[in-house]
Amino acid sequence: MIYCLDANTLIEAKNLHYAMDFCPAFWQMLENENGKGQVFSIDFIAKELAKGNDELTDWARSNKNLFIETSDIETQMVYIEIVNYVNDNYSEVEARKFLDVADPWLIAKCKTMNATLVTKEVLARGAKKVKIPNICEIFEVKYMQTHEMIRALGVQFIL
Repeated sequence: MIYCLDANTLIEAKNLHYAMDFCPAFWQMLENENGKGQVFSIDFIAKELAKGNDELTDWARSNKNLFIETSDIETQMVYIEIVNYVNDNYSEVEARKFLDVADPWLIAKCKTMNATLVTKEVLARGAKKVKIPNICEIFEVKYMQTHEMIRALGVQFIL
């Protein structure tokens, strides 16, 4: 199985559970798993992280190979399907908020690569706000949280 990282997994990891100053093994694990073709993110996430000015921004810049392009035709076609679905099923305001960020691109790339999307968002049935897991379910894209990915990869952080 391969895993695609949402920006919120990286941001929360840096800010909370896997801060770079006390859990460098997490970041090394991401680099190692990317080298094996198991973990990646997308170009839109790299652009989002590049807006920062911190150690995560620096890490993302030094790990450019982690962020793959979304310009392929297959991803573009799935993206169009997601846009149409969101526009047809959510308010214009909520659709715009969702479509103006990387989220639909993440889902489209995961669909085309049969990857699992790793996000901190949770399913919210009947929500007025567009949530990644809700759209993943519609488009049959697997999703999970960071700790689930770490377990699935069989990774342990041992002193």
